[in-house]
Amino acid sequence: MAPDELAVPRLDRVAREIHTCSRCGFCRIWDWKGVRWVCPTYPYTEGYDTQYARGRLTMAQAVQSGQAQISQLFLEHLAQCCLCGSCATHCPAGIPLAEVWHALRADLAEQGHLLEAHRQVAENVRDHHNVFGPVRRSANAPVEEARPVKVLYFAGCQTNRKARQIRAATVELLGKLGSDFAVIGDAVCCGYPLYEIGAETGLRDNAAYTAGRIAAYRPDVILTTCIGCYRALHNLYPQELGVQLGGAVMHAHDFFAERLPANLAPVQRRVTFHDPCIMVRNLGIVDEPRALLRRIPGLELVEMYSNREDTLCCGAGGGVLSAFTDIAGRVAEERVRQAADAGAAQLVTSCPSCVVNLKRSVSRAGVDVQVSDIVELLNEAVPVG
Repeated sequence: MAPDELAVPRLDRVAREIHTCSRCGFCRIWDWKGVRWVCPTYPYTEGYDTQYARGRLTMAQAVQSGQAQISQLFLEHLAQCCLCGSCATHCPAGIPLAEVWHALRADLAEQGHLLEAHRQVAENVRDHHNVFGPVRRSANAPVEEARPVKVLYFAGCQTNRKARQIRAATVELLGKLGSDFAVIGDAVCCGYPLYEIGAETGLRDNAAYTAGRIAAYRPDVILTTCIGCYRALHNLYPQELGVQLGGAVMHAHDFFAERLPANLAPVQRRVTFHDPCIMVRNLGIVDEPRALLRRIPGLELVEMYSNREDTLCCGAGGGVLSAFTDIAGRVAEERVRQAADAGAAQLVTSCPSCVVNLKRSVSRAGVDVQVSDIVELLNEAVPVG
């Protein structure tokens, strides 16, 4: 995006769309078109209009017209949205609500309006290139040395800090396949969390740093196991930021689909796949992970009540997990209950934030379901040697 375009308020670009709402209320409805409720967080709020799509459109209209009074409560109601896109998918008027929410957050962030939890995320990325803050290293930790590689594994902040089992499984699987690879250090962030909270200036600055770090490896392929990292590196960098990375950005679905051996070990288990919202609604990736799972002998794939485009958000997206931990947890409890209701022993997904939030909610939901990333299951099925 050119600098002069940044000066134009994003809401002005979607002004027509934000006034299209007929206030029908279908974005609040229950038990309709494959979803128990359209907005995943709304049932766990106080129930004001401004805590689901219809009221948030009124908020966007007020900001766009310059009539909004931005209070702490205003920011909280806006930030309780996971940016999952369910409201847009199920909107009878076809309003591109995901674009509106991003525009609203970006314009407010440009004016300095951020929740404190989200401001901390932005500062952590700015100062430490990690959403969780400084990387604590032991005195004996090896120094990262960039070298030319065929495959550069970009694990991402969440995987490096909160879901290290995904990183370990990916590294082990790459080793089994004989890949020439390296793992970029954890003091590097794709910047997608900044995009979600609307911090576009920070996103651009971070992208320049991250691109430089990646370039030092001169990779043929930049591999991600995080769908947020994938969208940032594959879509946002070239299309919105004008940043070219050189290597081909591939998510684990496509990368391993091309490289898995034919002799996968049987896994006798009933599993269900949780579609991350970014993956299914922003990127249209639906069948690829399911096709990958069906290649594992003995695996039985079952679907949850809300699946594919009707997926129920895990509750972590849009900065909800960092700012509203309880709401994020309660949404996740409903999701793991859906997995149990489907008779699955294991819930598999392709997003470390989903893994973290769903896993922490299993015991509170009172179900017996294992939560893991798809790469962990693939690594289990690929024999050694």
